[in-house]
Amino acid sequence: MAEPPASAGNRRLLLVDNDPSFTQVLEQDFRARGFEVEIAGTSDEALRKAAAAPPDLVVLDLHLADDGALRLLRVWKAEAPTLPVLLVSASASLRVVVDALKEGARGFLAKPVGAAALVAELEERPRAEGVERFFAIAPGLLAIAGFDGNFRMLNPAWEKALGYSIAELCAKPYRDLVHPDNRDNNADETLETRNGQAVFRFANRYRCKDGSYRWLAWSATLSAADGLIYGSATDVTKSVRMVEALHESNQRLEEMLASREVQLRESTVKNDSLVELGRFKDEVAAMIVHDLKNPLSVIVSNYDYILDGFDGSGDCLEALRDSQIAGRRMLRLLTNLVDVAQLEEGTLDVSTSKVTLSQLLRPIAEQRRVLARSRKIAIVFVPSPEITVTVDADLVTRTFENIFDNALRQTPSGGTIEIELREIGPNIEIRIGNSGCAIPIEARSTIFDKYRQTTSDVGRMSLGLGLYFCRLAIEAQGGGIWIEETERLPTVFGIRLPRLAASPAR
Repeated sequence: MAEPPASAGNRRLLLVDNDPSFTQVLEQDFRARGFEVEIAGTSDEALRKAAAAPPDLVVLDLHLADDGALRLLRVWKAEAPTLPVLLVSASASLRVVVDALKEGARGFLAKPVGAAALVAELEERPRAEGVERFFAIAPGLLAIAGFDGNFRMLNPAWEKALGYSIAELCAKPYRDLVHPDNRDNNADETLETRNGQAVFRFANRYRCKDGSYRWLAWSATLSAADGLIYGSATDVTKSVRMVEALHESNQRLEEMLASREVQLRESTVKNDSLVELGRFKDEVAAMIVHDLKNPLSVIVSNYDYILDGFDGSGDCLEALRDSQIAGRRMLRLLTNLVDVAQLEEGTLDVSTSKVTLSQLLRPIAEQRRVLARSRKIAIVFVPSPEITVTVDADLVTRTFENIFDNALRQTPSGGTIEIELREIGPNIEIRIGNSGCAIPIEARSTIFDKYRQTTSDVGRMSLGLGLYFCRLAIEAQGGGIWIEETERLPTVFGIRLPRLAASPAR
């Protein structure tokens, strides 16, 4: 330990700090005590000034830029080992300060600090009188540890707290007892000044002999002259666990409240949907029964009667058949309106049978070739093997018709409609694409919702139920439907169905 400093007269102080508000006050304080003061803001400037006029005392900011403080300590430890260097900082961790003191600093004080405290730090001597007696009777956890990482002295309360004997605790680095998460960063570490001393406050977890961990809240101070850390700890495990339990309870309560809010919103939405569905069903039922279904049935029956004995030209025959098919399709569309409600409620009977997809798709395409030729639209089937599935043929057919008619509306003159079948594991995919405009990405996730339409010009008679029916019909059989685009076809409807469709859950 250095001898007490002599009279301050003509002594030189080198103050290394880049905080003007601190250096100005400290400079005045030291000059009033007879010191000659030099100020340096960087480590390079400090080395130059120390070489030009060796100081008697250095006050060094621990957090100088670019780890400059540690650099200066290492240089002066090698070149001027007797030069007293005192560290100062407004914030620091105990580990960082200890590392700096190991490099040769004489002491550490927390900002703000005056000249009197800094000079007194050089004269610090330990007061060992009565320490052993105090350690023997103190109820708290008291500890003295060296900068080498080992305990030097512990009171008996440690044996009760951790289960180790004092000899066992002092025989190993105390870092080995600290929880891995706290070895480099203690919880809530702060630095404060108390009675002129720098006091570190932090919390960490220590391992007990039975393998469990205890939370300890520490207050620690340093003796640079002796290379010792003096600390007292309080077992706060119960408090920490109570706080953790309270936090978990609050989190569970928040989750329960959020769940209740979601359920309330869902109930409100369901109630609104039921009211809307009831009104919709009443309106559509009246329209079907009185205005559409009966007249359409008469029209379709007349087409059947005419075609039974028709012997006219081939073109007229084809036109009559197209009209007959169109009438039947309109009846199916009306049936869709009724089936939507049953699909939503899960009450529609799904009647499955084994069919080949070409038996469903090719008649639909043939029925629309007259209209496609008039608009110069090519209908192309991509070559693929014959695929047999077990599905509700009526629901699947009406789904194909909805998508195909949508493609005809959206495909420009001279465009293409392409149908492709794929086998993917236990499922099959039907892809119906067209060369019309792409459906915006933001609309693809909602286009199959109720009352949604592909474009504003689809027509009010669709009621926005065509694609909604398609989704319900496919999902009722355990499948899925979506929209994507390829380099050749801006809009592609994809349908995935299991080879063996399942009936919907009631």
